[in-house]
Formats: sequence, C-alpha cells, structure tokens
Amino acid sequence: MTANSLPPFDFSAGLTADTLRRFFAWCASHQVTDIHLQGGAPMIVGRYGRLIKASAFRLEEARLTQLVDEIFTPEIKAMVKSGQGVDRALQLEGDANGRYGLPRGERLRFRANFIQATAGRQELTMAVTLRLIPSQIPTLESLAIEPELFKNLLPHKGLIWVCGETGSGKSTLLAAIYQYCGRVYPDRKIVTFEDPIEYILGTPENRLPPTQSQIGRDVSSFSEGLRLALRQAPDVIGVGEIRDGETLMGAIACGQSGHLCLSTLHTHSPAETIPRAVWMFPPDRREAVAHDLLGILQVIVVQQLLRTTDGQRQAIREYLIFDEAVRQALSELNYTQWSSWINRRLKTQKTRLADKAWQLYQKGRIADEELLTVMSHREREKRKKNTLL
Repeated sequence: MTANSLPPFDFSAGLTADTLRRFFAWCASHQVTDIHLQGGAPMIVGRYGRLIKASAFRLEEARLTQLVDEIFTPEIKAMVKSGQGVDRALQLEGDANGRYGLPRGERLRFRANFIQATAGRQELTMAVTLRLIPSQIPTLESLAIEPELFKNLLPHKGLIWVCGETGSGKSTLLAAIYQYCGRVYPDRKIVTFEDPIEYILGTPENRLPPTQSQIGRDVSSFSEGLRLALRQAPDVIGVGEIRDGETLMGAIACGQSGHLCLSTLHTHSPAETIPRAVWMFPPDRREAVAHDLLGILQVIVVQQLLRTTDGQRQAIREYLIFDEAVRQALSELNYTQWSSWINRRLKTQKTRLADKAWQLYQKGRIADEELLTVMSHREREKRKKNTLL
C-alpha cells in the first residue's frame, strides 16, 4: 500500500454514528492524520501530507448535521449556523467487546473543528475537520532535538514560544516537554489552558498530575486562564496560543513573576515572531511591549514537518536562544531592527529552516518538491550552482 492509497472501509452496514466512529478508529490504524467531512462531498482523509478519497458515496448535508448531533452535541449545529467556528475534542475508548474496533484500554483522541462555508456547488454546508491526536506522547529524547535547544527548553522562568504553521507538530513538541518536565522535575507543578485539550498529560508516575483546562468549558479565555493560574502556585504554565494583546500581557506578567510560560504562535521564523507579537498593540505601546518581551523571552523555536522520500515526515527546526549576548545586542538596537538582526544571525550560522531542508535534500531524504516548501526556486537554484562549483 502506498501513501496515495488506502484499503476501502466497509460502509455496507450504512452510515450511522457508530459506523462513523468505527471509521475514525480505522483511520487512526492506517496512519491518517486528518479527516475532512463536508456536505455534498466524499469523505476525504489526509495521509502523509496527501488527500485521499475514503468513500465512494457523497455525504449529504442533512446526514452530516445529524451525525454531528449524535456524536457531539446539538449545540454545535446552532453555533455553526450562527457564524461561530467551534473546536471540540472527541475521545473514543475500546472495551472488552472491541467497541469501534478498539481493544479494551485503547483510547483515541481527535481535535475537531466545525465551520459553515460554501463548498463547490453546496451553497452552505458544515465543514468538519478532525485531526488525530496520537495516543502516545513521544519522549522529548526521541524527537532528535538539537542538544543546545534541548538543554534550554525548561528554564526556571520566562517565556518559550513554539511556532510554526498548522500541522507542524507544535502540540506534540509541547506535550513532550510537559511529560519530560513531570518525569525529570517532579516538584514542578504544571497547569495548561488549551482550546481544545489534545494530549492527556497525566501518567501514573506523576507526583502531581498536570491540570488541563479547556477554553469555553473550564475557563472563558486564555487571558482569564493566565489570571487564574497565578493563584494555583504553578511552576510551568502552558497556553495553547497567544492570540491577542491581553493574553500576551498575561504571559509577560507570568514570566516576570518567576513562572515559566510556554505557548504557540503561527509564525514562520524567529525573526518574524516578535514583530507579530508587538503588532497586537497600538503603535504607542509597541516599543514598551517589545522590551518587556526581551526581558523574559528564553527561546523561540519554529518547527516544520517535511515529507520524506520514504513517505514519512521529519521535523526541522529554526530557533533562537535568548542568552545574555543576544539580549545585549538587541537592547542596543531599536526594536524595529530586531527582526533583521535575528535573521542575519541565523543566516550567518546557517541554522535557518532552509539550511536544515537543504541538508536533508543533499542526503536524498526529501525531494525537490518538498524543498520548495521551505525555500524559493531562486534560492534552490543558487544552492545547486554553488554545490557544483
């Protein structure tokens, strides 16, 4: 079986809520990462970065809505039709009878997103995307993290940003960091605020299992979660995403008060991250916010997953560690110049994502097509020419 093919799933018993749950479990067993459901279209799954048709029939809009009501809750339909996007987690558990095709003790979790849209000839449809959350959190040691980065991922205080595009493995990396912290530093209390909760972090070995709060269910927002966190005597605070200025100021306050805060941002390079953050504020506040950030930032790491020639995926990372030398150099510049300084430093050190991708390309690990997701055609040709010289 190739990355572009899947054996057919048996829908002969009809499309019911139970059948669809079994289909979700079947997808997990065939290394599917994403499941796409929308009215008027066949079921489509994502596998190793490619979209594959997974049903011979088209899913009718009315039936999709009914299935969402049965598997999730009827409130989702009302929220989506009112123009609100919705995120929910779905958990499937096996039993002694092999419910959903899962043995007793096996558990699967999915992150589900619901939105209303126009799709092809379907004027209005609910579009549902489910992403499989792997049951096992990989150990931090197994992720081939650069030694310099590894030893800087759990400082005593400050802010660590894990960045990258959707599907770049940010949640997996963060979960691995939390698990490592619980195992190696059992006296550090961990609290997280997520939208929705993805990985379940607690293990029987934890001295104190992490508390995970879901936005919209347990707390109203990330910023409110950060405010409440400081009353829980935490050491490590995880924030699913910093989306607005209020949340960013909460993260800064946590770092300044001696806590370690870890969060995500959708940026493509460390050089882009601080400008993206300060743009959350009006112009007259940006310089002050930038210097507050400089005082607490510990690491910005940007990750991307590349499809390899054997049909798998491999992570590459570009990062900047904010040691005293970096802080001093940036403090002597206007904050609007920081992005250029960071980019020059990483380019000189040859540690950008493009450099990491080029190394994989030279080893035959990724193809031309995948290389171009990281660098421009012009840069690729220049590198090839320099290699020949």
